[in-house]
Amino acid sequence: MRIGSKYLVFVILLTVILSPTVSMAGEPAQDPEVNIDEILVDVFVLPNGRINVTYFMTFSVISGSIGGFNFYGIEESNYYDQGRAYIEYKGDTYPLVVTPVSEGYKLDWTPRTQEGESVTVVFGYVSTERVIEQTTATLELEGSGEEVTSDFGVFNWAPVQWSLPVDYENVRVIYPITMNTSWIETGGGITPDGADYAGYVEDYRQQIETSGGAARDFDEVNLLAYPSESSAPQRNFSVSLESSGLLAEDHFRVFHYTNWSFYAPYLMPGQLGINMEQNINVDGGQNFELPIDVYNIGDQTLQGVTVTVSLSENLTLVEGEDSEYIGSLVGGESVHLVYTINAENVPAILTVTFQVTATNLNETDWVTSMANIYVQESVPPLIDPDIAAVIGIFGGGSLVLFGLAYYGYKTATASYGAKWDADETTTVDYESPEITIETFGEPGTVAELDPIESAFFVNKSRQEIVTMIMMSCVRKGVVRIISDEPLRVSKTGIKFEDLTYYEELFVEAIEDNELVPEKVDAMIEELADRVQKKSWDADFEATKEAHEERVNGAWNELESQPTVSGRTDYYFDGTYRDHGWSWYWIYMNPRHDDLPDVVSPTPGDTTTPQIPEWFRDVSDATGHTITQIGEGAAAIAETTGQIMNNVTETIGDIMKNVGAIITKPLKPIVEGTSRCVSHDACHSACVSHDACHSACHSACHSACVCHSACHSACHSACVSGGFR
Repeated sequence: MRIGSKYLVFVILLTVILSPTVSMAGEPAQDPEVNIDEILVDVFVLPNGRINVTYFMTFSVISGSIGGFNFYGIEESNYYDQGRAYIEYKGDTYPLVVTPVSEGYKLDWTPRTQEGESVTVVFGYVSTERVIEQTTATLELEGSGEEVTSDFGVFNWAPVQWSLPVDYENVRVIYPITMNTSWIETGGGITPDGADYAGYVEDYRQQIETSGGAARDFDEVNLLAYPSESSAPQRNFSVSLESSGLLAEDHFRVFHYTNWSFYAPYLMPGQLGINMEQNINVDGGQNFELPIDVYNIGDQTLQGVTVTVSLSENLTLVEGEDSEYIGSLVGGESVHLVYTINAENVPAILTVTFQVTATNLNETDWVTSMANIYVQESVPPLIDPDIAAVIGIFGGGSLVLFGLAYYGYKTATASYGAKWDADETTTVDYESPEITIETFGEPGTVAELDPIESAFFVNKSRQEIVTMIMMSCVRKGVVRIISDEPLRVSKTGIKFEDLTYYEELFVEAIEDNELVPEKVDAMIEELADRVQKKSWDADFEATKEAHEERVNGAWNELESQPTVSGRTDYYFDGTYRDHGWSWYWIYMNPRHDDLPDVVSPTPGDTTTPQIPEWFRDVSDATGHTITQIGEGAAAIAETTGQIMNNVTETIGDIMKNVGAIITKPLKPIVEGTSRCVSHDACHSACVSHDACHSACHSACHSACVCHSACHSACHSACVSGGFR
């Protein structure tokens, strides 16, 4: 019986917790050091008095790395715009992961921004309530100095405050007030007549307020035409406020007035809105909370507002009403509801659907929103309660002894891989490397191996093997790839097909959306043991020839498909005879990078190839989004080429970033048995792994030293903090 490494981890953890002699002290992770370079805020005032806000925030990493921060302090109720939630990094854009919380939003992203690099975070939202409020007052116009008594629209607002100093901040408020060309100066400024038409008046409290209560003026306040291009058909009145060298927690207060007449005609009908998290991971058999916010994003009052919830099978509503009567919602008002739901301990993707209705709205104006619930099956306790009771009786000391005894057993009996001995089928003369395969080598005997085991047998690299296992897990629905740099994966809690033993171990190696290198090692170790048992009497050359035949045979079958759709289907979903998923064998073919040439349209093809949804998600996560639009022969050919280029680049990026996680480049499993190999094993391992080679070649050719240097460089920056 093979004792899984998870039991050892559990025992050691309990040993640390229960033993009174063990110190729990440890150094906390170092927070990253970040500089806030620039905060630019565009505030578009809508005719109904609401605002549409976009932040452009640029940060430089002084030390460590960042992949998120807390965006807190928005004063007005709002809902964010997913189309304006992204980062700009190294010339590319990547979506933000936005988590609404009571204080605002948590914004996270990948790839992480490393030391010495900068990132611009873009985040936009729309207020659900009026920010411009009506007041009647006697005020002095800024343009002419004339004193008037009138109805004004008050804009008293501030962007979020920051816990760190800010090098430069600019807020630009753009009003729905069209400027006559005669009111716009050559440089884009607004004349006094234009300012008077807008009814612009500055409040004396428009200034920067420090956390200590002191105040100072902005460096500049300018009245400008927007947009700045003189050729624009319509240019609006705007106010630009800027300042440099802001201190931590400085309050950038924008406070002025414009004519109320611009807003009075735009009282909007009541309109429903709903805000909720769209994808939620939960543990089977456990209760979880699902909060939602319901809004009236119009101005007129909504009557008889009701929220109805419907659940998939295997979900039970524990707290909350399946039909919740809210009543009336005035313009801009919102209500916060929390539902407690229990998910049965069955892995599945389930849904919770909310419908919000109002008695004074047409049914076409009701809103519906759905959350996807990813249920992860809960695993029973690793230690039987009766055994736990015995441990409790005998005390922590016995647990320490048990942990040490098991560790000694594991250390003494562990074998990193199978062993090959030289015989008449290998005809080699070399010193066995760390992982080899032991065989009696009966001539002509081909080992019965599946594609992954065959890859291990014939000396494929650890990166390739782990990549192949991961792609299969994604295809079977049990794993999602979140990002590729760094590589982040999550468990879905479902599966469309049964898993192999190594796929189950791969899933177990995922913790907190990351692969645990030691558990990847354990998976490779188990793979080595299984291959040894299956190949103890194998003829290496015969098994290797069988492997090569399958690699070439699958490729030939790919090429033989008559249409581009047929070749695409065979690539992603085909089976090579009775030897498993065709993709495994095609991927191991040296010609795999030529895929765009092979999967190309033939004269009879009228559509671009259809890429399965599971792989499209992988491409999106790696920044190689696949677009399948193309009409006409030329467009189809061009689009198909782009699609297949994205396919190969996606897989290449995945393999590269697998190499940044696994604990060390794998020495060739049967180094020396292949007659084409003649150079040093360690140097071979380094050169054959791009990530290792590019980072460490100048330092050392040893695979072990290579791993140490790369692992330290790549992972020492993974820290947490306010900027996390």
